[in-house]
Amino acid sequence: MSAARSERGRTAGILAVAALATALFAPALTYAYAYDDLWTVENNPALDRGLGPLLGDLLSGRGAARGVPDATRPIMVASLWLDRRLFGHDSSGFHLHSLALYAACTAASVFAIFAITRRWRAALVGGAFFAVAPVHAEVVAAVNYREDLQSALAVFGALACLFWPRRAARNGVATFGLAALVLYGLLAKENAVVVLPLAVAVAAGLSKTRTLIGRNEWGVGAVLGTTLAWGAWRAVLRATGRDDVPLVLVPRGAVERLVRTARYLVRAAWDGIVPFHWAPDYAPEPAPSIAGSIAWSVALVAIVVVAFALARQRRFRAVAAGIAVALVAPLATSPLLSPINETADRFVFIGTLGGAIIAGTFADRIARVLPVRVRTVALAVVLLPFIVVARHAVSAWKDDATLWRVATERAPTSARAFTGLSRSLRMHGDLDGADRAIAHAIELDPNFLRARVTRLYGRLARGDVEGARADIVDIKKRGGGRQLGMRRAIHCAALSPEMSRLCAGGEGPIPSKVPLTPGGTSAEAP
Repeated sequence: MSAARSERGRTAGILAVAALATALFAPALTYAYAYDDLWTVENNPALDRGLGPLLGDLLSGRGAARGVPDATRPIMVASLWLDRRLFGHDSSGFHLHSLALYAACTAASVFAIFAITRRWRAALVGGAFFAVAPVHAEVVAAVNYREDLQSALAVFGALACLFWPRRAARNGVATFGLAALVLYGLLAKENAVVVLPLAVAVAAGLSKTRTLIGRNEWGVGAVLGTTLAWGAWRAVLRATGRDDVPLVLVPRGAVERLVRTARYLVRAAWDGIVPFHWAPDYAPEPAPSIAGSIAWSVALVAIVVVAFALARQRRFRAVAAGIAVALVAPLATSPLLSPINETADRFVFIGTLGGAIIAGTFADRIARVLPVRVRTVALAVVLLPFIVVARHAVSAWKDDATLWRVATERAPTSARAFTGLSRSLRMHGDLDGADRAIAHAIELDPNFLRARVTRLYGRLARGDVEGARADIVDIKKRGGGRQLGMRRAIHCAALSPEMSRLCAGGEGPIPSKVPLTPGGTSAEAP
């Protein structure tokens, strides 16, 4: 086969994988805004401002104080600003942008897998595996989580660049391009900080650590320098109280944090390698018991030992690299850094590249002993269950009402899921159903202040201003005076019963947001 024909075949394969990703999640194009989209996209007044002043506020740290959602993620905000100019408030245009990013991420995963395995067949099959992962439904269907697509695109591109077979000397343009790509990812979402740790982990799995550094001084230097510069900017924002990424407010000891991290990494690695399970929401994790702490710690050590053992055998080095990716990628969102949410499907998005590497590697080995005609059929049979589950997963994001109903079914002990359901039912006029849902949410977690704020709005919707005022006093006593929605609730509760019902209809959405500034602004959990 000629080189030109081979190149055309590879290009067609990459386009086919990207098309598979697009077709699978295409139903999202018809979906309404849901979850955090309601206030970060649909009802976000910051997107109506000029781009220059908006980015100026974000880069200087003034964005959080002015209530701009995702104030430390300017690339994400800029992409939403562009969509607002192109599509207005039409959700289909925003979803189209996210779907295009997912197709780009899928194509980038193919290049990254090839750079790591040096096998195009492994790369294409791995890319198909990545494309159909059900756990990806959240980042594709929720416009607000486009930031994970943007950061992953940078991470995959950087890995492909660092491990690509060397054919020519690198120059200043290539170095600048890699630095710009990494900066793009970091300014989209902070989990792109795992680029360099991932590169080192992959190199260790391939037993090429010295090669990575020795033949990539330009690349390693570009990634490191860019990451340090970005880190200095975020450190200044954090030190001055202008970083809007919410962290766990309840202090945890070092031992508990480490054990929680072990549990998180084991689960995240599994979900990255077998990205089958999905859910729009998860209940908060309890502190591990002593027996659980030992079990999770042993499991984590076992995974590391297996990866090292595989790295010592040439034919399994790519598998070791895949395990390393699935294990290291979630570090940026682990309890080690105390994010407000401990579990979310989007947290394993980058880590699923590890599962794609492993799947592609094994598929490449198996394909060598299968007849040509059988290979396509075998691949379809393997991918079909993922495709079926992925279509079911993305359908949950059809609209806010569907989302919260599914969330309570898949996370029946989540107070936040029932809080979201309550608000959705109230906004659709089912006040009795809303009351039952919020009562159950408070029963599940009496300390979840967002549930109490939502119950407060339920009282306002009924014109029960006396009950609403009592709730306001109770929430303030519990330290929730700056919760999202409280300022409006206080205003509504001061009105007549009839006017309070009309006022309550303007409450902002619920979701995984917490206030950070005195003005009551909030930001999405990382």
